[in-house]
Amino acid sequence: MLKRLRLVLAAPVPPLQGPDGALEWPGQLLPFQLEGVRTLMTRDQLLLADDMGLGKTLQVTAALRIMWLQGTVQSALLIVPASLIDQWRRELRKWAPELRVLAIRGTAPDRAWQWRAQGYLKIVSYETFRNDFTDNVESPLRKEFWDVVILDEAQKIKNRDIAVSRSAKLLRRRRSWALTGTPLENSIDDLASVMEFVDHTDGGTQRRYTAGPELMARHRELQLRRRKADVLTELPSKTVISISLPLLSGQQASYDKAEREGVVQLRDRGEAVQVQHVLELIMRLKQLCNRDPRTGESAKFSDIRERLEVLVGEGHRALLFSQYVNDAFGVEAVANTIGDFSPLTFTGGMSGSQRDATIQRFKENASHKALVLSLKAGGVGLNLQEASYVFHVDRWWNPAIERQAEDRSYRMGQVFPVTVYKYTCEGTIEQRIDELLKQKQQLFDEVIDDVSLDISGRLSAEEIFSLFGLTSPIVATVRECRDGLDLEDRCALILESSGWAVERTARSHDGGVDLIATKVDTVGLEQKIFVQCKDHARKVGVEVVRELLGVLPPDQKIQAVVAAPAGATAEATSLAAGRGVKIWDEAFLADLESGRASD
Repeated sequence: MLKRLRLVLAAPVPPLQGPDGALEWPGQLLPFQLEGVRTLMTRDQLLLADDMGLGKTLQVTAALRIMWLQGTVQSALLIVPASLIDQWRRELRKWAPELRVLAIRGTAPDRAWQWRAQGYLKIVSYETFRNDFTDNVESPLRKEFWDVVILDEAQKIKNRDIAVSRSAKLLRRRRSWALTGTPLENSIDDLASVMEFVDHTDGGTQRRYTAGPELMARHRELQLRRRKADVLTELPSKTVISISLPLLSGQQASYDKAEREGVVQLRDRGEAVQVQHVLELIMRLKQLCNRDPRTGESAKFSDIRERLEVLVGEGHRALLFSQYVNDAFGVEAVANTIGDFSPLTFTGGMSGSQRDATIQRFKENASHKALVLSLKAGGVGLNLQEASYVFHVDRWWNPAIERQAEDRSYRMGQVFPVTVYKYTCEGTIEQRIDELLKQKQQLFDEVIDDVSLDISGRLSAEEIFSLFGLTSPIVATVRECRDGLDLEDRCALILESSGWAVERTARSHDGGVDLIATKVDTVGLEQKIFVQCKDHARKVGVEVVRELLGVLPPDQKIQAVVAAPAGATAEATSLAAGRGVKIWDEAFLADLESGRASD
């Protein structure tokens, strides 16, 4: 009740205008940004696909401010990744103080009245939006006719079959703005899905695009894209240096043993071997390339430390990215190795306030010479021009994700040349993958300008098996169907790679729960996930969700998950959303495996 009263009683902020009546701005917008603001104001449908670091947030904020004061926009919905909510609020407060901004968050009852509050620009995470969007046409989200709906990091809806993508396209709206520097990651279907949101019709009819001339022609009409090289002629250079290192002796012995035993196990599986088994071995070997937990040796960490000693002595600061988090071979391990440089860490396991505090400490206190980030949590949305050196401790499948991470430093406001180091280890799986990706990238560069495809989803089974000199006994790709036990293994691997301890229940009496995952958070509270795996060819129904709900212990905060690659029926999806059960369909499982989604 107090929260509602504060919102109702809050006095409106008078427009900030100069003596001549013109709006006052806290800074100067560059010519290309002014062009973007004008375009947003005059186009009901726009895909703003500027290069990362060119100020898409600023352009949208300025356009919203002007249109809000003109009265042409009075109801606006902004859907963003959860990690960027506070950053958007800060930018809106700074550049558009007249706007009344309400972040949709908290308990379900709190969110219910927040959705009904009038006169606010509402900002919500993709996850909360997905949970709150229901089939009830009288619900606030469905009933509201929005003056503008804005999707930030719009590649989040690149899969048209996931719930959040379907829901966003069902919103009743006058204007559709999508913001992303990478509107295409995996295939033309990604772009088609984003364009289906942007290219809405006034009557609410959804367009359906497929790869072809019609899509590309409409894409040219609705996309505004500027590249750094074209508009930021004063931006310092960026140099990318590939570093190939031999493993240290003890590390080499552990790696050789793991690869030798892993290949033997793959061969022993015979006709039963599947792509997922190979991917599991690849992950283990990549982790050993970072650091050998048995001996503590790491060729990469030793080289990083030596380079930092020189760079810090010259007055530079650095960002270091790893796809792993733990203290054996991930973010924590890197931070422990370079402890003399007062590093800070930034991971998805931190709360929003902890992440914000970490960024502020790094920005304001130059004694912290390094910031070590998990690629998933720190690769987007941050402005970290204080660092001019970037280290990719381990390589990601998708070069576009790596570039997003680099551009935390290489963006407007950077005054020093940026140097990027990318590590691989000689004679290892890393080097073999790197060579294969370069071949793929060369082909993609000939077809697609400045957009990198997600290679992890484009390698054939034969190519993956060939990394170990094996011949694939199957022709299915990574997306092939798997039997129930394989799905359990797959989900367990996903959770374990994110730091969860996973227990498999007895198959004869699991009571509807196949996996129980446990993790202790930063404040010492135990978190649990109950997973029911259903690898059927058809969508699961409400009975599966009810079965899982029936075995949840009372009075305990437990996240319930139904892992079902084929997805769930509309009725099951509605029940799951209403009861807080997550559905991990094939698209979401693939995103978890590639680091594009959070468990």
